[in-house]
Amino acid sequence: MTSVGDERRQGVGTALEAIESRCTGELGAAARNLETGEEVRLNAEAVFPTASVIKVPILVEMMRRAQAGELSLDRRVSLRHADRIGGSGVLKAFEPGVEPTLRDVATLMIVLSDNTATNMAIDALGGVDPVNATMDKLGFATIRLHNRIDFDLIGSDVRRLGEAAPAEMCALMHGIATREVFGPDVSQAVEDVLAQQQYLDQVPRYLQFNPYWRELDDDPRVTVACKTGFFTGTRVDAGIVRFRSGGGFAYAVANHLCQDETFLPEAEGAVVNGLVGKALLEHWWPVADKPPIADTSYDIR
Repeated sequence: MTSVGDERRQGVGTALEAIESRCTGELGAAARNLETGEEVRLNAEAVFPTASVIKVPILVEMMRRAQAGELSLDRRVSLRHADRIGGSGVLKAFEPGVEPTLRDVATLMIVLSDNTATNMAIDALGGVDPVNATMDKLGFATIRLHNRIDFDLIGSDVRRLGEAAPAEMCALMHGIATREVFGPDVSQAVEDVLAQQQYLDQVPRYLQFNPYWRELDDDPRVTVACKTGFFTGTRVDAGIVRFRSGGGFAYAVANHLCQDETFLPEAEGAVVNGLVGKALLEHWWPVADKPPIADTSYDIR
């Protein structure tokens, strides 16, 4: 006799396989239930480019150093003309001489994926090596920041910025969610920044999640703390989904080499990762309650 749990496991596996079959590129995913530890995986050990999701390890190292007293988040750093770099973010539009704090830099790096702020953070940490050393301490050998953000260097190969296996990026997010990444203070500080994310077009895409719930004094059934990344033909998302009723899951999803290379709202990579997020929420949402999911014409079932 097949149990409800068995049916749900088969269901999410079938859903992810169907999503993979419609993806014109490579797709990998890993997710772990925060209460039961149950895992869902699809090509989870393959190493994918991270795009801007590699900014999460940078944030972890900044918060670790701040907690250890090795760095002050109140320290101000001056924006130089040479610091300004294109792509996502707002500091590229600011005049040189602006002096954000390192806390401001960390926040901009995550919630607006600010590339200029990211390089300022990397410089404040002494380069890419300390970030990778911290990932080694946590046991994440595939999570690698290869370079500062330099589009002349990265060119058409987003792997030159950063790489990770979804399994390890998910494990990092799970450790943050369970307060095991350098202890409760560091993990909480990291999740607090991730919870302010403004790019929510991937895994949270079809979740009925109100990002303004704090300002509106709302009590949402689901909350999201995440970091997304995007590049030509590539979309990546890693984060934590929590349920008001308790529990939730950590996840990492990546697709690469999709034929749709646009940055339009309905770009293939964003939709594919959104369908993965939908399948995961449906899988782990309490059986007796209808999951907070928006209808989509892209649903493959």
